[in-house]
Amino acid sequence: MKSFILCACFLIALPLFAGKRIVQEGTNLTNNTTTQQELLFDGSRFRANYATSSVIFLTDGGLNRMITLDKGRNEYMEIDQATMDQMGQAMAGVNAQMEAALKDMPPEQRAQMQQMMAQMMKGKMPAAAPTVTTSYTAKGKSTVNGFACTNYDGVRAGEKVAELCAAQPADLKLGASDFQVFRKMQEFTKSMMQAMQNSPIASAINVNVGDAAVDGYPVQQITFRNGQAADRVVVKSVTDATLTDADFSVGNAKKMEMPNMSGITGQGKAKGKGK
Repeated sequence: MKSFILCACFLIALPLFAGKRIVQEGTNLTNNTTTQQELLFDGSRFRANYATSSVIFLTDGGLNRMITLDKGRNEYMEIDQATMDQMGQAMAGVNAQMEAALKDMPPEQRAQMQQMMAQMMKGKMPAAAPTVTTSYTAKGKSTVNGFACTNYDGVRAGEKVAELCAAQPADLKLGASDFQVFRKMQEFTKSMMQAMQNSPIASAINVNVGDAAVDGYPVQQITFRNGQAADRVVVKSVTDATLTDADFSVGNAKKMEMPNMSGITGQGKAKGKGK
């Protein structure tokens, strides 16, 4: 009884926040492997939970920053806006070389290489190449898992790179305030997402927060590479959630400094900032 009372008092002491939970399923269409993804968010905080990692986006104190947590190593790195922009520039320069190297590989071997190269992002990469944006064209109405949505085709440099179906906040039972953190995260990751479009390792590091050029949140998104459907992310459910500060914490994970970016972009060393 005593332990129960202590536990109940501890729970009462924790600040509680009204938020949302989105459950998604990601599928690598080259080898038909699936992964479950959980998104937790309120108006100013976001967390994506995967099997072995989490991505956290925080906006408190006027400082936007992204945290990547490696659950197996119990380590995390924190990325500020300048570092995110540098990473985007670096990735833009390496995509063409990776695509050429992976083009003729069997699907299973290609999937293994994608995962390996995602882990090698800390290494040195070529100088940045010009960024080409994706344009979206609406293709009519549809429904995905009971969510009404609008179909879009995404074209980049004359090549189809995406198909998605975007739902309005009301159709997902979300308010305008729920979308604030997505808009902030879209802007924060803009340079990286533009560079990663049609990248061979996009499925390994992608966080589905939609595209500011599309009206709504993608309840289904298919990524194309070299003209072939490569990855699909589908929303399974959207529910209310009672969240605490612990839901957006790294716990007792050890902080790791960001790698030296000067060899990638020539813009100097980027360091993570403490929480």
